[in-house]
Amino acid sequence: MNSSIKLLDCTLRDGGYINNWDFGFQVICNVIRKMVEAEVDYVEVGFLRNCEYSKDKTLFNNISQLKTVLPKKHGKTKFVAMALHNLYDINKLEENDGTIDAIRVTFHDYDIDEGLEFISKAMTKGYKVFCNPINIMGYSDAELLILLEKINKVHPYAFSIVDTFGSMMENDLLRIYSLVEHNLDKAINRIAFA
Repeated sequence: MNSSIKLLDCTLRDGGYINNWDFGFQVICNVIRKMVEAEVDYVEVGFLRNCEYSKDKTLFNNISQLKTVLPKKHGKTKFVAMALHNLYDINKLEENDGTIDAIRVTFHDYDIDEGLEFISKAMTKGYKVFCNPINIMGYSDAELLILLEKINKVHPYAFSIVDTFGSMMENDLLRIYSLVEHNLDKAINRIAFA
C-alpha cells in the first residue's frame, strides 16, 4: 500500500447537501483561504452543475465562475471540483487553464459507460480526472472487476474508493482495495475517501 497520504476537504461541496450549497460568497472565500493557510492538500470547491449561477453558492456552470472564489496565492494547496456526469453538460467545460487541478467525476452502477465517456471528454480538455463510482459498497466483486477493466481502458488520473453512505467497515475497505490493487492499471492512482 502506498503510504503517501493526502487530505482532501470537501466542506464546500459535500456540506452543500445541508444548506443547498448556499454558503455565502464571503464564507466560501474564507473557507478556501483558511484551507490554504492550513496547507490542506486538496480543496474541493464545489460542484460543476447545470444551474443558475449565484456567487453565494458552490454550484458552478463552468471554471470561469469558479475562478471568482479562488485566491491568487494558494501555496501547495490544489483545487478540485466534482461533476455528476448526468447533471453537467460537458460542453460547458472549458479547456484546462490551470485554474483547478482535477475534476472528480461520479456515476452510478447503472450508468457506468456514460460516466466513463464523460471522464474521457474531460481528459481531452486537459484535466486530471478522478474516477469516483458512487456507492462502491453496492458492487459485487465480479461487478467491481468489470468496472476496473473498463476504467483501465479509459485510464483516468485516479480511481477513488469512497464510502458514499458511511457503511464501509475495515474489512470492506481491505477487500475492495485488494481488488483494485490487483486489477487496476498500476499507473492509475488509488485514492480512498472516508
